[in-house]
Amino acid sequence: MATLCLRVPNKDRVGLVFDISRVLAEQNINIISMEVAPNDMYLEIGPPPPPDRLLWLNEQLLNIPQIQDVLVTSHMPHQEREQQLKTVLDSIVEGIVAINREEIITHFNPAAEQVLGYQENEVLGKKIGEIIGADSPLLAALHDGLPYNNRESVIVTPKGKSHYLSSGRPIRDVNGTIIGGVAVLKTMHDVRELVNSITKTHINNFSDILHVSRAMQRAIELAKLVAQNDSTVLIRGESGTGKELFARAIHQESPRREKVFAPINCAALPDNLMESELFGYEDGSFTGARKGGKSGLFEFANGGTIFFDEIGELSANLQAKLLRVLQEGKVRRIGSNREISVNVRIIAATHRNLEEMIRKGDFRDDLYYRLNVIPIHIPPLRERKDDLPLLINSLLLKINHRLKKQINYISDTAMRALIQYDWPGNVRELENVIERAVSLACQGEITFDHIMLDSENMSNRSFAASTPLGKLKDLLSEMECQILQEAIKKYGTSRQVGKHLGLSHTAILKRMHKYKLAEKLS
Repeated sequence: MATLCLRVPNKDRVGLVFDISRVLAEQNINIISMEVAPNDMYLEIGPPPPPDRLLWLNEQLLNIPQIQDVLVTSHMPHQEREQQLKTVLDSIVEGIVAINREEIITHFNPAAEQVLGYQENEVLGKKIGEIIGADSPLLAALHDGLPYNNRESVIVTPKGKSHYLSSGRPIRDVNGTIIGGVAVLKTMHDVRELVNSITKTHINNFSDILHVSRAMQRAIELAKLVAQNDSTVLIRGESGTGKELFARAIHQESPRREKVFAPINCAALPDNLMESELFGYEDGSFTGARKGGKSGLFEFANGGTIFFDEIGELSANLQAKLLRVLQEGKVRRIGSNREISVNVRIIAATHRNLEEMIRKGDFRDDLYYRLNVIPIHIPPLRERKDDLPLLINSLLLKINHRLKKQINYISDTAMRALIQYDWPGNVRELENVIERAVSLACQGEITFDHIMLDSENMSNRSFAASTPLGKLKDLLSEMECQILQEAIKKYGTSRQVGKHLGLSHTAILKRMHKYKLAEKLS
Protein backbone atom coordinates (compact mmCIF):
# COMPACT_ATOMS: atom_id res chain seq x y z
CA MET A 1 0.00 0.00 0.00
CA ALA A 2 1.28 3.46 -0.91
CA THR A 3 1.91 5.78 2.00
CA LEU A 4 2.83 9.38 2.62
CA CYS A 5 5.35 10.62 5.20
CA LEU A 6 4.85 13.94 6.98
CA ARG A 7 7.06 15.87 9.35
CA VAL A 8 5.20 18.09 11.82
CA PRO A 9 7.38 20.56 13.78
CA ASN A 10 5.53 21.73 16.93
CA LYS A 11 5.66 23.04 20.45
CA ASP A 12 4.97 20.02 22.58
CA ARG A 13 1.82 19.92 24.72
CA VAL A 14 -0.55 17.38 26.23
CA GLY A 15 -3.23 16.21 23.78
CA LEU A 16 -1.40 17.17 20.60
CA VAL A 17 -1.24 13.58 19.30
CA PHE A 18 -4.96 13.15 20.02
CA ASP A 19 -5.87 16.30 18.07
CA ILE A 20 -3.82 15.20 15.04
CA SER A 21 -5.31 11.71 15.15
CA ARG A 22 -8.86 13.13 15.25
CA VAL A 23 -8.30 15.26 12.11
CA LEU A 24 -6.90 12.29 10.18
CA ALA A 25 -9.67 9.95 11.33
CA GLU A 26 -12.33 12.38 10.18
CA GLN A 27 -10.82 12.19 6.68
CA ASN A 28 -10.66 8.39 6.85
CA ILE A 29 -6.83 8.48 6.72
CA ASN A 30 -5.01 5.74 8.61
CA ILE A 31 -1.83 6.31 10.63
CA ILE A 32 0.56 3.55 9.57
CA SER A 33 3.36 4.61 11.93
CA MET A 34 4.24 7.56 14.14
CA GLU A 35 7.46 8.75 15.76
CA VAL A 36 7.39 11.50 18.39
CA ALA A 37 10.39 13.50 19.56
CA PRO A 38 10.55 16.77 21.54
CA ASN A 39 9.08 19.50 19.29
CA ASP A 40 8.96 17.17 16.28
CA MET A 41 6.63 14.49 15.01
CA TYR A 42 6.69 12.14 12.03
CA LEU A 43 3.60 10.51 10.52
CA GLU A 44 3.30 7.76 7.94
CA ILE A 45 -0.27 7.85 6.63
CA GLY A 46 -2.25 5.94 4.04
CA PRO A 47 -3.77 5.97 1.66
CA PRO A 48 -2.23 9.27 0.52
CA PRO A 49 -4.89 11.94 -0.14
CA PRO A 50 -5.07 13.56 -3.61
CA PRO A 51 -3.22 16.89 -4.00
CA ASP A 52 -6.28 19.07 -3.37
CA ARG A 53 -7.23 17.12 -0.26
CA LEU A 54 -3.60 17.25 0.92
CA LEU A 55 -3.69 21.07 0.84
CA TRP A 56 -6.91 21.02 2.80
CA LEU A 57 -5.40 18.53 5.30
CA ASN A 58 -2.38 20.77 5.80
CA GLU A 59 -4.67 23.69 6.61
CA GLN A 60 -6.59 21.59 9.12
CA LEU A 61 -3.41 20.44 10.82
CA LEU A 62 -1.95 23.95 10.91
CA ASN A 63 -5.13 25.12 12.68
CA ILE A 64 -4.27 22.83 15.59
CA PRO A 65 -2.67 24.91 18.38
CA GLN A 66 1.13 24.56 18.76
CA ILE A 67 1.68 23.03 15.28
CA GLN A 68 4.22 25.17 13.43
CA ASP A 69 4.41 23.51 10.01
CA VAL A 70 3.46 20.44 7.96
CA LEU A 71 6.17 19.13 5.60
CA VAL A 72 6.20 16.19 3.18
CA THR A 73 9.31 14.01 3.69
CA SER A 74 10.67 11.04 1.74
CA HIS A 75 10.89 8.59 4.63
CA MET A 76 10.39 8.01 8.32
CA PRO A 77 13.37 8.24 10.72
CA HIS A 78 13.14 4.52 11.52
CA GLN A 79 13.30 3.72 7.80
CA GLU A 80 16.50 5.76 7.51
CA ARG A 81 18.01 3.96 10.51
CA GLU A 82 17.08 0.58 9.06
CA GLN A 83 18.65 1.48 5.72
CA GLN A 84 21.83 2.62 7.45
CA LEU A 85 21.94 -0.65 9.44
CA LYS A 86 21.37 -2.70 6.30
CA THR A 87 24.16 -0.85 4.50
CA VAL A 88 26.53 -1.54 7.39
CA LEU A 89 25.59 -5.24 7.55
CA ASP A 90 25.88 -5.63 3.79
CA SER A 91 29.42 -4.21 3.85
CA ILE A 92 30.70 -6.70 6.45
CA VAL A 93 32.71 -9.58 5.01
CA GLU A 94 31.45 -12.04 7.65
CA GLY A 95 27.99 -13.52 7.39
CA ILE A 96 25.43 -11.90 9.73
CA VAL A 97 22.17 -13.65 10.69
CA ALA A 98 19.74 -12.06 13.17
CA ILE A 99 16.53 -13.51 14.58
CA ASN A 100 13.74 -12.14 16.78
CA ARG A 101 12.28 -13.69 19.91
CA GLU A 102 10.00 -15.90 17.78
CA GLU A 103 13.11 -17.43 16.11
CA ILE A 104 12.28 -15.71 12.81
CA ILE A 105 15.15 -14.46 10.64
CA THR A 106 15.11 -10.66 10.40
CA HIS A 107 18.55 -9.91 8.92
CA PHE A 108 20.57 -11.94 6.42
CA ASN A 109 23.45 -10.11 4.74
CA PRO A 110 25.12 -10.98 1.38
CA ALA A 111 28.06 -12.67 3.12
CA ALA A 112 25.58 -14.98 4.91
CA GLU A 113 24.16 -15.85 1.49
CA GLN A 114 27.65 -17.00 0.43
CA VAL A 115 28.25 -18.99 3.62
CA LEU A 116 24.87 -20.73 3.84
CA GLY A 117 23.89 -20.95 0.17
CA TYR A 118 20.50 -19.25 0.50
CA GLN A 119 19.29 -15.93 -0.90
CA GLU A 120 17.96 -13.26 1.47
CA ASN A 121 14.43 -13.44 0.02
CA GLU A 122 14.39 -17.20 0.62
CA VAL A 123 14.96 -16.95 4.37
CA LEU A 124 13.60 -13.63 5.69
CA GLY A 125 10.46 -14.30 7.71
CA LYS A 126 11.26 -17.99 8.15
CA LYS A 127 12.30 -19.68 11.38
CA ILE A 128 16.02 -20.28 11.62
CA GLY A 129 15.46 -23.96 12.47
CA GLU A 130 14.05 -24.48 8.98
CA ILE A 131 17.24 -23.14 7.42
CA ILE A 132 20.13 -24.20 9.68
CA GLY A 133 18.48 -26.91 11.76
CA ALA A 134 16.97 -27.28 15.21
CA ASP A 135 20.41 -27.72 16.78
CA SER A 136 21.57 -24.26 15.70
CA PRO A 137 23.71 -22.75 18.49
CA LEU A 138 21.98 -19.40 17.88
CA LEU A 139 18.70 -20.94 19.09
CA ALA A 140 20.45 -22.02 22.29
CA ALA A 141 21.78 -18.48 22.75
CA LEU A 142 18.25 -17.09 22.25
CA HIS A 143 16.65 -19.40 24.82
CA ASP A 144 19.50 -19.76 27.34
CA GLY A 145 20.81 -16.21 27.10
CA LEU A 146 24.41 -17.45 26.83
CA PRO A 147 26.85 -16.27 24.15
CA TYR A 148 29.04 -18.72 22.24
CA ASN A 149 32.27 -18.43 20.26
CA ASN A 150 33.75 -20.23 17.26
CA ARG A 151 31.26 -23.09 17.09
CA GLU A 152 31.96 -25.37 14.13
CA SER A 153 28.95 -26.39 12.02
CA VAL A 154 28.30 -28.36 8.84
CA ILE A 155 24.93 -28.11 7.07
CA VAL A 156 23.55 -29.21 3.71
CA THR A 157 22.52 -26.23 1.58
CA PRO A 158 21.08 -25.86 -1.93
CA LYS A 159 24.69 -25.46 -3.12
CA GLY A 160 26.04 -28.49 -1.24
CA LYS A 161 27.69 -28.74 2.15
CA SER A 162 28.60 -25.60 4.06
CA HIS A 163 31.36 -25.84 6.66
CA TYR A 164 31.71 -22.74 8.84
CA LEU A 165 32.45 -21.27 12.27
CA SER A 166 29.91 -19.10 14.06
CA SER A 167 29.86 -16.88 17.14
CA GLY A 168 26.55 -15.65 18.55
CA ARG A 169 25.03 -13.35 21.16
CA PRO A 170 21.52 -12.87 22.53
CA ILE A 171 20.00 -9.41 21.89
CA ARG A 172 18.49 -7.70 24.94
CA ASP A 173 16.32 -4.62 25.32
CA VAL A 174 16.98 -1.78 27.79
CA ASN A 175 15.41 -3.85 30.56
CA GLY A 176 17.64 -6.87 29.88
CA THR A 177 14.88 -8.96 28.32
CA ILE A 178 16.02 -11.18 25.44
CA ILE A 179 14.34 -10.02 22.24
CA GLY A 180 16.43 -11.89 19.66
CA GLY A 181 19.86 -13.13 18.71
CA VAL A 182 22.62 -12.46 16.19
CA ALA A 183 25.36 -14.72 14.81
CA VAL A 184 28.54 -14.00 12.86
CA LEU A 185 29.51 -16.68 10.32
CA LYS A 186 32.84 -17.37 8.63
CA THR A 187 33.60 -20.21 6.20
CA MET A 188 36.30 -22.65 7.24
CA HIS A 189 38.22 -21.68 4.11
CA ASP A 190 38.30 -18.06 5.25
CA VAL A 191 39.26 -19.16 8.77
CA ARG A 192 42.20 -21.16 7.42
CA GLU A 193 43.31 -18.24 5.26
CA LEU A 194 43.18 -15.95 8.30
CA VAL A 195 45.08 -18.41 10.51
CA ASN A 196 47.70 -18.92 7.81
CA SER A 197 48.20 -15.17 7.33
CA ILE A 198 48.73 -14.68 11.08
CA THR A 199 50.70 -17.76 12.05
CA LYS A 200 52.74 -18.56 8.94
CA THR A 201 56.46 -18.56 9.44
CA HIS A 202 58.75 -16.28 7.49
CA ILE A 203 58.80 -17.32 3.85
CA ASN A 204 62.38 -17.11 2.69
CA ASN A 205 63.57 -15.29 -0.40
CA PHE A 206 66.57 -16.28 -2.49
CA SER A 207 68.39 -13.36 -0.89
CA ASP A 208 68.25 -15.30 2.40
CA ILE A 209 70.42 -18.08 0.92
CA LEU A 210 73.92 -16.95 1.85
CA HIS A 211 76.58 -17.88 -0.68
CA VAL A 212 79.55 -16.74 -2.73
CA SER A 213 80.30 -20.07 -4.43
CA ARG A 214 79.57 -20.61 -8.10
CA ALA A 215 77.96 -24.00 -7.43
CA MET A 216 75.25 -22.47 -5.23
CA GLN A 217 74.80 -19.53 -7.60
CA ARG A 218 73.97 -21.91 -10.47
CA ALA A 219 71.33 -23.67 -8.36
CA ILE A 220 69.75 -20.35 -7.35
CA GLU A 221 69.67 -19.05 -10.93
CA LEU A 222 67.83 -22.16 -12.08
CA ALA A 223 65.39 -21.98 -9.15
CA LYS A 224 64.60 -18.32 -9.91
CA LEU A 225 63.77 -19.21 -13.50
CA VAL A 226 61.37 -22.03 -12.63
CA ALA A 227 59.72 -20.00 -9.86
CA GLN A 228 57.88 -17.95 -12.49
CA ASN A 229 55.87 -20.90 -13.83
CA ASP A 230 53.85 -23.77 -12.36
CA SER A 231 56.14 -26.64 -13.36
CA THR A 232 56.67 -29.38 -10.80
CA VAL A 233 60.10 -29.17 -9.17
CA LEU A 234 62.20 -31.97 -7.69
CA ILE A 235 64.93 -30.71 -5.36
CA ARG A 236 67.81 -33.15 -4.85
CA GLY A 237 70.44 -32.86 -2.18
CA GLU A 238 71.89 -34.41 0.94
CA SER A 239 70.24 -33.94 4.34
CA GLY A 240 70.86 -30.49 5.76
CA THR A 241 71.64 -28.73 2.48
CA GLY A 242 68.59 -26.45 2.67
CA LYS A 243 66.02 -28.10 0.38
CA GLU A 244 63.04 -26.58 2.20
CA LEU A 245 64.75 -23.18 2.13
CA PHE A 246 64.87 -23.46 -1.67
CA ALA A 247 61.22 -24.60 -1.84
CA ARG A 248 60.06 -21.62 0.23
CA ALA A 249 62.08 -19.22 -1.89
CA ILE A 250 60.59 -20.67 -5.10
CA HIS A 251 57.08 -20.20 -3.70
CA GLN A 252 57.85 -16.66 -2.58
CA GLU A 253 59.17 -15.71 -6.03
CA SER A 254 56.18 -17.29 -7.80
CA PRO A 255 52.76 -15.80 -8.72
CA ARG A 256 51.36 -17.94 -5.87
CA ARG A 257 53.25 -16.00 -3.19
CA GLU A 258 50.05 -14.64 -1.59
CA LYS A 259 48.61 -18.14 -1.20
CA VAL A 260 49.44 -20.98 1.18
CA PHE A 261 52.84 -22.69 1.32
CA ALA A 262 52.17 -26.06 2.95
CA PRO A 263 55.16 -28.28 3.82
CA ILE A 264 54.67 -31.93 4.76
CA ASN A 265 57.35 -34.47 5.70
CA CYS A 266 56.56 -37.81 4.06
CA ALA A 267 58.72 -39.66 6.60
CA ALA A 268 57.04 -38.16 9.66
CA LEU A 269 53.55 -39.71 9.50
CA PRO A 270 52.24 -43.29 9.19
CA ASP A 271 50.55 -44.21 5.91
CA ASN A 272 46.89 -43.95 7.01
CA LEU A 273 47.41 -40.64 8.81
CA MET A 274 49.32 -39.22 5.85
CA GLU A 275 46.43 -40.11 3.54
CA SER A 276 43.84 -38.34 5.70
CA GLU A 277 46.11 -35.30 6.06
CA LEU A 278 46.57 -35.01 2.31
CA PHE A 279 43.10 -35.87 1.05
CA GLY A 280 40.78 -35.27 4.02
CA TYR A 281 37.79 -37.45 4.90
CA GLU A 282 34.01 -37.46 5.07
CA ASP A 283 31.89 -37.59 8.20
CA GLY A 284 31.82 -41.13 9.64
CA SER A 285 34.34 -42.53 7.18
CA PHE A 286 36.26 -44.26 9.99
CA THR A 287 36.25 -44.60 13.78
CA GLY A 288 37.38 -41.37 15.40
CA ALA A 289 36.68 -39.24 12.33
CA ARG A 290 35.75 -35.65 13.18
CA LYS A 291 32.05 -34.85 12.92
CA GLY A 292 31.38 -33.12 9.63
CA GLY A 293 34.54 -34.52 8.06
CA LYS A 294 37.80 -32.70 7.39
CA SER A 295 39.37 -31.10 4.35
CA GLY A 296 42.85 -32.26 3.38
CA LEU A 297 46.06 -30.42 2.62
CA PHE A 298 45.29 -30.28 -1.10
CA GLU A 299 42.05 -28.39 -0.45
CA PHE A 300 43.70 -26.19 2.17
CA ALA A 301 46.54 -25.21 -0.15
CA ASN A 302 44.32 -24.71 -3.21
CA GLY A 303 45.90 -21.95 -5.27
CA GLY A 304 49.19 -22.30 -3.39
CA THR A 305 52.13 -24.69 -3.08
CA ILE A 306 52.61 -28.05 -1.34
CA PHE A 307 56.16 -29.07 -0.49
CA PHE A 308 56.66 -32.85 -0.16
CA ASP A 309 59.85 -33.26 1.84
CA GLU A 310 61.46 -36.73 1.77
CA ILE A 311 59.23 -37.80 -1.14
CA GLY A 312 61.22 -41.03 -1.37
CA GLU A 313 59.59 -42.21 1.88
CA LEU A 314 56.06 -42.13 0.43
CA SER A 315 54.33 -45.53 0.42
CA ALA A 316 53.34 -47.26 -2.82
CA ASN A 317 49.64 -46.62 -2.10
CA LEU A 318 50.15 -42.89 -1.66
CA GLN A 319 52.51 -42.74 -4.62
CA ALA A 320 49.62 -43.94 -6.80
CA LYS A 321 47.19 -41.40 -5.30
CA LEU A 322 49.65 -38.54 -5.68
CA LEU A 323 50.24 -39.52 -9.30
CA ARG A 324 46.48 -39.27 -9.95
CA VAL A 325 46.34 -35.77 -8.46
CA LEU A 326 49.27 -34.70 -10.66
CA GLN A 327 47.61 -36.16 -13.75
CA GLU A 328 44.01 -34.98 -13.22
CA GLY A 329 44.18 -32.10 -10.72
CA LYS A 330 41.43 -33.66 -8.59
CA VAL A 331 41.26 -35.18 -5.11
CA ARG A 332 38.71 -37.39 -3.42
CA ARG A 333 38.25 -37.39 0.33
CA ILE A 334 38.37 -40.70 2.19
CA GLY A 335 34.84 -42.14 2.20
CA SER A 336 33.57 -39.87 -0.57
CA ASN A 337 32.61 -40.41 -4.20
CA ARG A 338 32.83 -36.71 -5.03
CA GLU A 339 35.93 -35.38 -6.75
CA ILE A 340 37.18 -31.91 -5.90
CA SER A 341 39.24 -29.91 -8.38
CA VAL A 342 42.41 -28.41 -6.90
CA ASN A 343 45.04 -26.09 -8.32
CA VAL A 344 48.23 -26.77 -6.39
CA ARG A 345 51.87 -26.52 -7.36
CA ILE A 346 53.97 -29.47 -6.23
CA ILE A 347 57.57 -29.10 -5.08
CA ALA A 348 59.19 -32.33 -3.89
CA ALA A 349 62.56 -33.01 -2.29
CA THR A 350 64.64 -36.02 -1.41
CA HIS A 351 68.15 -37.02 -0.39
CA ARG A 352 67.62 -40.57 -1.64
CA ASN A 353 68.64 -42.08 -4.97
CA LEU A 354 65.23 -42.33 -6.63
CA GLU A 355 66.69 -43.96 -9.75
CA GLU A 356 68.05 -46.81 -7.62
CA MET A 357 64.69 -47.06 -5.81
CA ILE A 358 62.92 -47.37 -9.19
CA ARG A 359 65.30 -50.16 -10.19
CA LYS A 360 64.44 -52.01 -6.96
CA GLY A 361 60.72 -51.40 -7.37
CA ASP A 362 60.44 -49.09 -4.34
CA PHE A 363 59.40 -45.99 -6.30
CA ARG A 364 57.05 -45.65 -9.26
CA ASP A 365 58.79 -44.61 -12.45
CA ASP A 366 55.64 -42.82 -13.75
CA LEU A 367 55.50 -40.70 -10.58
CA TYR A 368 59.22 -40.02 -10.86
CA TYR A 369 58.80 -38.58 -14.36
CA ARG A 370 55.84 -36.46 -13.19
CA LEU A 371 57.92 -35.03 -10.33
CA ASN A 372 61.23 -34.68 -12.13
CA VAL A 373 60.06 -32.00 -14.58
CA ILE A 374 62.54 -29.44 -13.24
CA PRO A 375 65.36 -31.07 -11.24
CA ILE A 376 67.43 -28.80 -8.99
CA HIS A 377 70.54 -30.14 -7.31
CA ILE A 378 71.75 -28.37 -4.16
CA PRO A 379 75.49 -28.90 -3.69
CA PRO A 380 76.67 -30.24 -0.32
CA LEU A 381 78.71 -27.99 1.92
CA ARG A 382 81.96 -29.83 1.15
CA GLU A 383 81.57 -28.75 -2.50
CA ARG A 384 81.10 -25.08 -1.66
CA LYS A 385 83.56 -24.39 1.11
CA ASP A 386 83.94 -20.83 -0.18
CA ASP A 387 80.60 -20.20 1.56
CA LEU A 388 81.79 -21.37 4.99
CA PRO A 389 83.13 -18.06 6.41
CA LEU A 390 79.93 -16.26 5.36
CA LEU A 391 77.70 -18.97 6.87
CA ILE A 392 79.74 -19.16 10.07
CA ASN A 393 79.57 -15.41 10.70
CA SER A 394 75.83 -15.37 10.05
CA LEU A 395 75.24 -18.31 12.40
CA LEU A 396 77.42 -16.66 15.04
CA LEU A 397 75.23 -13.56 15.05
CA LYS A 398 72.00 -15.57 15.20
CA ILE A 399 73.16 -17.95 17.95
CA ASN A 400 74.67 -15.14 20.04
CA HIS A 401 71.29 -13.42 19.99
CA ARG A 402 69.40 -16.58 20.93
CA LEU A 403 71.79 -17.63 23.71
CA LYS A 404 72.33 -14.05 24.89
CA LYS A 405 76.11 -14.31 24.55
CA GLN A 406 78.82 -12.10 23.07
CA ILE A 407 81.17 -14.44 21.20
CA ASN A 408 82.46 -12.31 18.35
CA TYR A 409 85.71 -13.96 17.24
CA ILE A 410 86.92 -17.32 15.93
CA SER A 411 90.59 -18.18 16.24
CA ASP A 412 92.59 -19.08 13.13
CA THR A 413 93.05 -22.67 14.26
CA ALA A 414 89.31 -23.03 14.93
CA MET A 415 88.45 -21.59 11.51
CA ARG A 416 90.94 -23.95 9.81
CA ALA A 417 89.29 -26.90 11.59
CA LEU A 418 85.87 -25.84 10.32
CA ILE A 419 87.07 -25.32 6.75
CA GLN A 420 89.02 -28.60 6.53
CA TYR A 421 86.07 -30.66 7.83
CA ASP A 422 83.88 -32.40 5.19
CA TRP A 423 80.48 -31.65 6.87
CA PRO A 424 78.51 -34.84 6.17
CA GLY A 425 75.52 -33.19 7.90
CA ASN A 426 75.92 -30.02 5.81
CA VAL A 427 74.53 -26.69 7.04
CA ARG A 428 72.43 -28.34 9.74
CA GLU A 429 75.55 -29.91 11.24
CA LEU A 430 77.45 -26.63 10.90
CA GLU A 431 74.74 -24.84 12.89
CA ASN A 432 74.96 -27.47 15.65
CA VAL A 433 78.75 -27.19 15.84
CA ILE A 434 78.67 -23.37 16.02
CA GLU A 435 75.98 -23.41 18.70
CA ARG A 436 77.99 -25.95 20.69
CA ALA A 437 81.10 -23.78 20.38
CA VAL A 438 79.25 -20.60 21.43
CA SER A 439 77.86 -22.47 24.46
CA LEU A 440 81.34 -23.59 25.53
CA ALA A 441 83.27 -20.44 24.65
CA CYS A 442 84.10 -17.62 27.02
CA GLN A 443 86.06 -14.36 26.84
CA GLY A 444 84.44 -13.52 23.51
CA GLU A 445 86.31 -16.02 21.31
CA ILE A 446 85.84 -19.52 19.90
CA THR A 447 89.10 -21.46 20.02
CA PHE A 448 90.07 -24.82 18.58
CA ASP A 449 89.22 -26.50 21.91
CA HIS A 450 85.59 -25.36 21.54
CA ILE A 451 85.14 -27.07 18.15
CA MET A 452 83.51 -30.45 18.83
CA LEU A 453 83.07 -32.44 15.61
CA ASP A 454 81.70 -35.96 15.13
CA SER A 455 83.93 -38.62 16.72
CA GLU A 456 84.52 -40.46 13.44
CA ASN A 457 85.87 -37.26 11.91
CA MET A 458 88.05 -36.13 14.79
CA SER A 459 91.13 -36.89 12.65
CA ASN A 460 90.60 -33.41 11.22
CA ARG A 461 92.03 -32.08 14.48
CA SER A 462 95.51 -33.45 13.73
CA PHE A 463 96.52 -30.33 11.81
CA ALA A 464 96.44 -28.37 15.06
CA ALA A 465 98.94 -30.55 16.88
CA SER A 466 100.92 -27.48 17.79
CA THR A 467 98.19 -26.54 20.25
CA PRO A 468 99.49 -27.38 23.77
CA LEU A 469 97.63 -30.36 25.25
CA GLY A 470 98.09 -29.61 28.94
CA LYS A 471 97.96 -32.15 31.78
CA LEU A 472 95.87 -35.30 31.38
CA LYS A 473 93.88 -34.52 34.55
CA ASP A 474 92.91 -31.09 33.22
CA LEU A 475 91.98 -32.47 29.81
CA LEU A 476 89.76 -35.16 31.34
CA SER A 477 88.05 -32.57 33.55
CA GLU A 478 87.42 -30.33 30.56
CA MET A 479 85.94 -33.24 28.60
CA GLU A 480 83.76 -34.27 31.56
CA CYS A 481 82.47 -30.71 31.85
CA GLN A 482 81.63 -30.57 28.15
CA ILE A 483 79.79 -33.90 28.28
CA LEU A 484 77.75 -32.72 31.26
CA GLN A 485 76.87 -29.45 29.49
CA GLU A 486 75.64 -31.30 26.43
CA ALA A 487 73.64 -33.78 28.55
CA ILE A 488 72.02 -30.98 30.58
CA LYS A 489 71.07 -29.17 27.40
CA LYS A 490 69.53 -32.34 25.93
CA TYR A 491 67.79 -33.92 28.95
CA GLY A 492 67.03 -30.93 31.18
CA THR A 493 67.04 -32.56 34.65
CA SER A 494 69.82 -34.07 36.78
CA ARG A 495 67.92 -37.34 37.15
CA GLN A 496 67.57 -37.77 33.38
CA VAL A 497 71.23 -36.82 32.90
CA GLY A 498 72.27 -39.49 35.43
CA LYS A 499 70.02 -42.07 33.81
CA HIS A 500 71.51 -41.55 30.35
CA LEU A 501 75.14 -41.29 31.55
CA GLY A 502 74.87 -44.33 33.83
CA LEU A 503 75.60 -42.43 37.06
CA SER A 504 73.62 -41.98 40.25
CA HIS A 505 71.65 -38.82 40.89
CA THR A 506 74.04 -37.90 43.73
CA ALA A 507 77.11 -38.37 41.54
CA ILE A 508 75.65 -36.10 38.87
CA LEU A 509 74.84 -33.39 41.43
CA LYS A 510 78.41 -33.49 42.81
CA ARG A 511 79.91 -33.09 39.36
CA MET A 512 77.49 -30.30 38.48
CA HIS A 513 78.45 -28.37 41.60
CA LYS A 514 82.12 -29.00 40.85
CA TYR A 515 81.80 -27.36 37.42
CA LYS A 516 79.18 -24.82 38.56
CA LEU A 517 76.57 -26.18 36.15
CA ALA A 518 73.59 -26.41 38.55
CA GLU A 519 72.15 -23.10 37.33
CA LYS A 520 71.87 -24.47 33.78
CA LEU A 521 69.13 -26.90 34.80
CA SER A 522 65.64 -26.00 33.59
